[in-house]
Amino acid sequence: MPRPITRREFLETGGGLAGVAGVGGLSGCVTMATQLSGDSISISSKRFTEQEVLGYIAYEALSTNTTLNVTDQIGLGGTTTNFRALDTGEVQLYWEYTGTAWQTLPPQHDTVISDPKKLYRDVKAEFERKHGLTFLQRAQLNNTYVILANPDWAKKTSIKTLSDFTTFLKNNGSNLTVALNAEFQSRDDGWPGLSTHYGFADDLGNVTVNNIGSGLLYQVIGKGSADVGVGFNTDPRILQFGLRVLEDDKGYFPVYNAAPLVDSATLDANQSIRAPLNDASEGLTTDVMRRLNKQVALEKKNPQTVAREYLQRKKII
Repeated sequence: MPRPITRREFLETGGGLAGVAGVGGLSGCVTMATQLSGDSISISSKRFTEQEVLGYIAYEALSTNTTLNVTDQIGLGGTTTNFRALDTGEVQLYWEYTGTAWQTLPPQHDTVISDPKKLYRDVKAEFERKHGLTFLQRAQLNNTYVILANPDWAKKTSIKTLSDFTTFLKNNGSNLTVALNAEFQSRDDGWPGLSTHYGFADDLGNVTVNNIGSGLLYQVIGKGSADVGVGFNTDPRILQFGLRVLEDDKGYFPVYNAAPLVDSATLDANQSIRAPLNDASEGLTTDVMRRLNKQVALEKKNPQTVAREYLQRKKII
């Protein structure tokens, strides 16, 4: 079965909401010559809106609450670039998703752990043992695939969960229009796997499936050209179009909680970084992250400003 790396690659190569101008990112990995001294910490991130906000949350929290010299490498690159930079000591911290760490980064696992607490415990232990890297407290935000419903359709049908959706398909499938991007429609762990997991694979014969580009999916569902479709859970266009997220009540999709991933030696030498980062993670729910992403991607605010204002509301800075 194909690994979920393409979900992150989709975001990191521009398929998701791109970061706004003004982010001081680099185009590639910094060199070993730029490694920092023990009283310094370099923070990186992946190159899309949510990651840039998370990166600046860490940057602002540590700049205010520690005496460390904090260096900005926000927007460094994709998953592999950030992980290699951290693993080789070129940076000391970036936010990683538990599902990405488990299924995409070495040693890589094919199994899906749907319990977020167990996934966090397992991946935390593995990364400390194999890489000398420590996950600090995970945020509740879950940037995974979700099935979205048009708000009027959801209200009319009273469908709230994917089990409800399955029941609806068995009785009213011919009246349904679904919008999917090409990748999700064809992947074994996308629509085919979802339909098998929930038991509606045999009820799709009369369902209309429209293949829609990822950038237009939210608008197509929101404006009623499709009843349901696929999206990412923390995408702010869920708010923009008032879409309903159908609960994955049987735990099909992998969990993608975000957490600061820190070089263990840096953490041991600078315990002052632990509390502000854990405090910053504490309130980062999916809904909060959507709203922070919305400020950057749709309202065109600077991600560093959005991060700083979030920390000020939380009284962390």
